[in-house]
Amino acid sequence: MINGYNNRGVDVNLSTGKINYFNINEDILIKTLGGRGLGVYYFSKHVSPRIDALSEENALVISSGGLGGSLAPTGGRFSVTFKSPLTGTICSSNSGGFWGSIFKRTGYDVLIIKGKASVPVCLYISEGRVDIIECPELWGKTIPVLTDKLREKYTKKARVLGIGPAGENRVKYASMVNDYHRTNARGGGGAVMGSKNLKAIVVEGKKKFIPSNRELYQAGIYQADKLIRSMPVTSMAFPELGTDGLLKMVYEHDMLPHRNFQDVYHAAEDVAKISGECLRKEIFLSKKGCFNCRIQCGRSTQVGKKKGEGPEFETVALMGANLCIYDIKEIALANYLCNELGIDTISFGNTIGLAMELYEKNIIDKKNTGGFILRFGERGILEHLVHKTAYREDFGNEIAEGALRLARRHGAEKLAVVVKGLELPGYDPRASLLQALGYATSPRGGCHLKGGYAITLGFFGGSREVDRFLVDTTAEHIVTEQDSGCVADSLGVCRFSYFSIGENELSRIYSGFTGVDLSPNDLRSRAKGTINMERMFNTNAGFYRKDDTLPLRFFNEKILISGKMRAIDRETQFLPMLRKYFEVRKWNEDGIPSLYED
Repeated sequence: MINGYNNRGVDVNLSTGKINYFNINEDILIKTLGGRGLGVYYFSKHVSPRIDALSEENALVISSGGLGGSLAPTGGRFSVTFKSPLTGTICSSNSGGFWGSIFKRTGYDVLIIKGKASVPVCLYISEGRVDIIECPELWGKTIPVLTDKLREKYTKKARVLGIGPAGENRVKYASMVNDYHRTNARGGGGAVMGSKNLKAIVVEGKKKFIPSNRELYQAGIYQADKLIRSMPVTSMAFPELGTDGLLKMVYEHDMLPHRNFQDVYHAAEDVAKISGECLRKEIFLSKKGCFNCRIQCGRSTQVGKKKGEGPEFETVALMGANLCIYDIKEIALANYLCNELGIDTISFGNTIGLAMELYEKNIIDKKNTGGFILRFGERGILEHLVHKTAYREDFGNEIAEGALRLARRHGAEKLAVVVKGLELPGYDPRASLLQALGYATSPRGGCHLKGGYAITLGFFGGSREVDRFLVDTTAEHIVTEQDSGCVADSLGVCRFSYFSIGENELSRIYSGFTGVDLSPNDLRSRAKGTINMERMFNTNAGFYRKDDTLPLRFFNEKILISGKMRAIDRETQFLPMLRKYFEVRKWNEDGIPSLYED
């Protein structure tokens, strides 16, 4: 038996009430590492690519990271894999907090949830115990109320992963929330939970893991800690300003979206009103971090009598800058409500941006919006729109479907800023060809994380920093970043730690923890296998090379970036990068892996 894993999983069928325990072959654990890799492996075996994402046939596969239970920096993250109701792609959604660490300590590496309960239920998982418990009284509760009630029923040490009203109402981008504020947000996992009548998963566990080679394990942790303390972004920028500290830098690189990505033109004084510095001055209470975090990028904040966490950079970018709403307090209050009701702030802000553009171009009006004036910069509407969306009331029912469906409904699909149906986050790809290729090739659609966190290279990659407008080597860089991101997701470490550390440190920690000697190249090879599995699932689900593209806006509309009018040239920039990407991945010209596994 490999150290560091439980070598055990549990399969729960909510339709029949049957609970099946199974052993996990050591070869599978070594091949997938855990987390994202393990989740994709089991999901691909249990779910047909062509199923309806909100049907009983979809599954939720929850998997703990390969370094879960260790003292690896930021090593408590977990992944949830499902077919996305928003996009139709495979979606691996990753989250921090403390839930993932406790789940690993219950004695399971993976939880597979299938079927649909006849009434609302929650799952309770502890060492040696898995229960399906009816809980109709919890249906309709917000995340804070749900969490408090379940911790009162069990113990204060219990950790709760649940959905709010948005998930119950099948909002296409509803999130799953743990520890009140930590989310598996992208792709609509909350809607999948809601479709199964599954309100929450409660975990309590105390299992401990002993490193196989303590000397190697501790040497790896020491080196990782040293690098995190020495790199300015992880030792100073994020601890002092949180993720919103990125805002000014993204703006200064002409990348911060404005008016539904029509341009990146903001007044510096407006950006200052929603910056990390402004957040610290106006609403900051204290720093927060996830399990075993050295970075502490989380912000406990307060607006008036209301307390919460955040807003994070992506929320400020999409629900603030993109909408021309330059008020950190208004954004924070809407962010609190998104967390309470279970809504992905990226997809919500992007979809509202589309709605505002539709309104200003007279494609929709107040008759469509339920009386709302949806001009860019309109104040005092965000909280109302969050509430309407979560409960699918009036125009909120259209917003709840996401940007692509909203645009199609009104005959304006070209205005939707999405890739494969997933709304783009807060970086305009005209300002970075690295980001452009990453968006186009991300397995879950328009995602900066699964697409390769390109800002690590284009902004502060240190010795790795590269020209963000260079075509020739972009494919190699994006493949490397995507592979590294998959390693992080599979081992269960935070992407922000990758600003400082990488596979060299993680291979030492993993080898010392588990006793399985894997080199940095071995870790990346396993990540390639996972990405190939994701690609094959999407291919079988009906996604092809034509879907590896960007919104037309980025090809057709030039804007001023770094002193030049720029758009992405499809023929001389984008297509050569895409062809080279397939070549580096060893996929054929249609983007299909030659082998299912690397």
